[in-house]
Amino acid sequence: FVALLLERCEFEAPSDIPVVDLRRRLFEEGAAQFPMGAKRDGSRQRLLEKVGLDFGLTGEQVEQLMFSDLKEEQKLQSFKELDPLGLVRRYNVALAQGALVQSSGMQLRLQAQEAQRLRQLFRFLKFFRLLFTVRFEGEEVVVDVDGPLSVVTQTRAYGVRMGAFLPALLLLDDFVLEAESRWKRKRCVFRLTPAEGLVSHYGDTGAWVPEEMAQLVTRLRQLAPSGMQVRQPSAVYSLASSAVYVPDISLVRGRRKVLVEVIWPWRKLRWTEHYELFRKHSPDNALLVVSKKSVGRATATGTEDPRVIFYRVTPPADQVMKAAQRLLAP
Repeated sequence: FVALLLERCEFEAPSDIPVVDLRRRLFEEGAAQFPMGAKRDGSRQRLLEKVGLDFGLTGEQVEQLMFSDLKEEQKLQSFKELDPLGLVRRYNVALAQGALVQSSGMQLRLQAQEAQRLRQLFRFLKFFRLLFTVRFEGEEVVVDVDGPLSVVTQTRAYGVRMGAFLPALLLLDDFVLEAESRWKRKRCVFRLTPAEGLVSHYGDTGAWVPEEMAQLVTRLRQLAPSGMQVRQPSAVYSLASSAVYVPDISLVRGRRKVLVEVIWPWRKLRWTEHYELFRKHSPDNALLVVSKKSVGRATATGTEDPRVIFYRVTPPADQVMKAAQRLLAP
């Protein structure tokens, strides 16, 4: 509990005074006048004032600053308040995070999820620079994440990053986590599901749907011919290794469908690498609708692929529908 509370504290930073030099001068002057302070003759105060003159400080200020570079001597400036229930929830999550710090690997099994939440999860995996691969077993998405004990170097730092990822997983409604871990020098399997009731303290943006997306769906439904449905898929497709294709829209006609993923202007994208993976590994019925701001106008102009649609301001529903009908054509 103490460690969690300290994380919410902000302490006074050391002043601009070179504290190490100040302390060195104090020790040098004190050694030169040894022994001192054995009697209450004011020698200690005179020493503080003498050293303070060289730094433009009073004797009282010297006494306050001489150890101010040490964390335990810094003064508390502010504290982010947390109610008792919130503290207990945060503590429970920290216990689970500790199990992952000493793990050799972690497997995530994800059931049907909204595209925004899947994309959020993979964004966190990449943000914490975790090594992972994606595969599929029936309707389940299986994400295998390498653990700190399987990494050759910097295992401690990697383990901390794996633990930091856990609250992002807790934002999902349906998942199964299994990790091979060490607990008191014994190997064990750590298993976690939403049934345990752990609560994430990360901000949840996965449920947010851009207004432009809602407009695109509405327009596609208006353009859809008889017999075609516009749905929201809940799947993810591996583009080899840690790259994924997460469709936002599914255009369905009978037993056939076209998947559509929209790349928004605010998403950072290494287009050359991403396009090569999309071209080689994406499903044949996949469309990619990409903002020119994400890839650059020159790159967008130089890419000629019927499964890739570029847009400047908003995703063009008419072009998406034409491309979908072309893919659905017998």
